[in-house]
Amino acid sequence: MRHLIITTALAFMVSFGSTNAMACQQPKSLEQSKETIFNTDDPTPAITQFVKTYFPKANISMVHPDKDEYEVRLNDGTEIEFTRGFEWKKIDCEHSTSYTNIPAELVPEQITNYVKNNFGSQVITKIEKKRKGWDIELTNKLEIKFNKNFVVTKMDD
Repeated sequence: MRHLIITTALAFMVSFGSTNAMACQQPKSLEQSKETIFNTDDPTPAITQFVKTYFPKANISMVHPDKDEYEVRLNDGTEIEFTRGFEWKKIDCEHSTSYTNIPAELVPEQITNYVKNNFGSQVITKIEKKRKGWDIELTNKLEIKFNKNFVVTKMDD
């Protein structure tokens, strides 16, 4: 009887352990994870057009739908987040091999002027639209927060 209990307990532990190990494995390729990652050939017309317009030197390498956004990675290292309505909300060119700064067309003129007038040669490598304003990061890693009226509310390096 004791042998049967030990054998059953071991079988349960092996079964439970292998189930947990399989659950923690990462997908090995894009094809194996279709339920969470879009086909990169045509994820959505809006995202595809945005990338072609503002990042023509790069291609989409991944689109991951999250709860209320789409996370997009380009093959040059650029990362873009879109809302469910396909409006961009965050762009990060810090690790891009093709783009050293956020395309000027995507940065509000007031922010561009502020950076130009106060930081000369620094460029914007990250930008995020927030409910209460904008966050940017410059090449020197300085983070600047603006309210909706483009008034600086915080700087942090």
